[in-house]
Amino acid sequence: MKRCLLALLLWSGYLHGQTDKSRLHFSLLSGYQHEDFRWSIAGDINGNNPNIYSELIWKQLAGPIAGIEGEWNFWKSFSLRSSYSRLFIVSGKVTDMDYQGDNRTSRSYYGAFDSNKGNSAAWRTTLDYKIDLTPSLSIVPSLGYVLHTQSLFLLSDDASLGSNKLRSTYATTFKGGTLGVRAIIAVGKRGAIEPSLLYDQVKFRGKADWNLIPTFSHPLSFEDDANGYNIEGGLKGSYTCSRFFDLFLSANYLYGNTGKGTDRLYLTNGQQPLTQFNGALRHFWGIHAGLKWNIPCIKNGQSQKIKQPN
Repeated sequence: MKRCLLALLLWSGYLHGQTDKSRLHFSLLSGYQHEDFRWSIAGDINGNNPNIYSELIWKQLAGPIAGIEGEWNFWKSFSLRSSYSRLFIVSGKVTDMDYQGDNRTSRSYYGAFDSNKGNSAAWRTTLDYKIDLTPSLSIVPSLGYVLHTQSLFLLSDDASLGSNKLRSTYATTFKGGTLGVRAIIAVGKRGAIEPSLLYDQVKFRGKADWNLIPTFSHPLSFEDDANGYNIEGGLKGSYTCSRFFDLFLSANYLYGNTGKGTDRLYLTNGQQPLTQFNGALRHFWGIHAGLKWNIPCIKNGQSQKIKQPN
């Protein structure tokens, strides 16, 4: 047993003395996120009769968020970076409104419901290139792929809605290309600040199951398609605790919008009427704290035998 412990200590000392700069990093984070989302459709495919026929608005979707990120500096200044985060919605409200006149006039229906469950997730993978401008300032442009998803609900126990509980769903995807830039600014010997800006060009799709409407098909009642974009800004401050670990605090804000598209309704009689999707609008903000693990790499071509104790 003593021989094994001594060998392990010798090996640890060897790694400590022979490591090069870290080329592999993993980060874990948790925090809080607040999100709003809305969309509407027109009365016909040309955007008329009326121009806003039905509108859904989700507000104050909030809850804890958890995330993970990995970064691999695989060659010179090039790195692969991938991150995933997930908001667990525990509070929120949604309203559903229909109109008979243009510009939200002659309202024919209003419903207010809970939306205190579901989730919102983001996955982003990019190729990064680090440009060192000064010893304390680097710029990192990036190019890659992004996927945002939402799983949203309309919930109510109101008996007037029918014998079954209202449990309608609306699931979205925003996917496409992403490009961005971030700066790494050294603050003293151990600190750093990283402002960032991202732009996503995305394809939007929303799929709904309106569970209490018998003339709609289930589980797919209608789906929406459009093209859009996201703009996301972030700020991160980190402190190096040791060669292996950093602590960080971060915040981000995202604004997303789509243009006009199509809304396809699926009816139980087999018909699939089309109308104009007026677009979706989304924004959220989040704050996070986390830990970054820096995995050191052994210098190329170096090796050393560990002498076994007698």
